[in-house]
This record gives sequence, structure tokens and C-alpha cells, in this order.
Amino acid sequence: MSADGDRLWRFVFEHSPIRGAFVSLDATCRAILACHAYPPALGRALAELCAAAALLTSTLKFAGTLTVQLQADGPLRLLVVECDAALSLRATAQWNAAAAALPRDASLCELAGGPEHGRLAITLDPRDGGPIYQGIVALEAVSIATLIEHYLEASEQIGSRLVLAATGEGVRGMLLQRLPGSSAENDAAWQAAARRAEVFAPGALPAAGEPGPLLQALFPEDDLRLFAPQPARFSCRCSSERVANALRLVGRAEVESIVAEQGAVVTHCEFCNRRYTFDAAAVHGLFAAAPRATRH
Repeated sequence: MSADGDRLWRFVFEHSPIRGAFVSLDATCRAILACHAYPPALGRALAELCAAAALLTSTLKFAGTLTVQLQADGPLRLLVVECDAALSLRATAQWNAAAAALPRDASLCELAGGPEHGRLAITLDPRDGGPIYQGIVALEAVSIATLIEHYLEASEQIGSRLVLAATGEGVRGMLLQRLPGSSAENDAAWQAAARRAEVFAPGALPAAGEPGPLLQALFPEDDLRLFAPQPARFSCRCSSERVANALRLVGRAEVESIVAEQGAVVTHCEFCNRRYTFDAAAVHGLFAAAPRATRH
């Protein structure tokens, strides 16, 4: 499930306290969207949130997982995007028939049924015993990029500009951030960079391959340093062992009753849609020597 062509590049402005990142997720996006028959508007939202999650993860200094989750009671019921420090991504969503009637450019707020019908949560889980952080974003902005900018402004007090562009073939994203500790003397440089990103990047992003030429065109008067890229890919963490652990938590009596009634226990991963089947013999072996369930 790797996406050998997908990458994230970090960059910095050599003479201004500004950092950035550019991500290209073509194969990753196609692999995620191929797992389920997502309506066009939902598919676009998932693609943009995958790019946003990768860009946010690139700014963190921990080996954990960033999760973007939307719970709503409109056409979209649930949306989850996960990205870890290695830029392994997976995503899933639950929706009803009304989502298929929405235009492809419908906002996340429209998918949720309105600003009062859902909430967007961004969770940082260090996975090393450290504290879990969660920020909540109100569904007030029209674009996903602006929603994420509001989150960054509220949670980190860092000026940020995010540009996202999803097409039928993949998604691109670029994040600019003003570095902490910059002074009023740097205001003009930040405002100029943010303005150029807002004006020029949306049209140029979809066709961009490697970001070097794009960045040179966007910021012709700035000296930028582009770092080596980091690969990104679609990778689901589901496995037969994890499903077995979940069945052990359900309990032997309940699992055996399902087998007696249906002939086997069949589950599907909500992310990658992979099918797992446990027949009577497998269930017997499952509980014959049950190890302690591991964390999912």
C-alpha cells in the first residue's frame, strides 16, 4: 500500500522567521478513496484533510499520532483521518444518502448539516505515555484550510496560512507559519509571504510536482532552503491479531453464539475495508490460549 511518489518537503526562509511545508499525496489519496464509495463532496473533504493532517504532523516533535475527527448529525455522520510521525495515513467516514446530493465543492459545514450540527476535533496522542492534547474547531469557516488556520491560531498562537487543492487525481497542500519569537520588524516579511500564498498558490498548487519551481515562483525575492523530502503513504494498522484481541474482549460466549447462528464471525476494517473471517475452528483456537489484549 505504499505511495512511492508521495512526499512532504519542509522549507525555511533564510532571512525571515518563516517556515513552511509542501505535501503531494496522489497515490495515497487514491488508495484511501478506493476503500469505500465516497460521494464526491466527501471524497474531496477527505483528500484535503489528509493533506492538512500530514502538514500539521510535520510541525510536531513527537512520535505519536495526529487524528482529525468530525462528528456530526447531518449528511456526514463521522469522519476520521489519522497520520503518524512517519506520514502513514488512513481515513474513513460514515454518511447517509443526502451526502451524495451535495456538489463536489460543498463545505465541511454543509456536509455536517450546519455549524451547530458538528464539531471538528484535532487530537495529538504522543503514544509514549505523555499527555494527550485535543483542540476543538467550530465549523464556521467555508474552507477546510481556513478551519485549520483558526485551529493553529487558537492552539499555538502562530500565524499560519494553509492552501489545499484536491483534484480527481490526488491532493496538494502548502503550509506557511511565522516562527515563534519573531518581532514586529518581521511583520512586513510575513504579510508579504502570506499574501502571495493566498493570491498565487491556489491556482498553481494542483499542477505542482516537486515544490522547488513553485516556491521560486511564489517567493522570487526570498532565499528559501528546501530540505530533503519525507515519504508519505497509505497504511492501515488493522491486522488479524488486532481483530482477534477485539473478539476476546467481546467474550467467548458472545462470539460462539454468533458462530452458531451465522457460521462465522465476519468483520471489516472501517478504514481499509479489509475482511476478516473467524470460523468455528478459528474461534476455538482464539480462546484456547488467549493472550492479553494489546492496545489498538
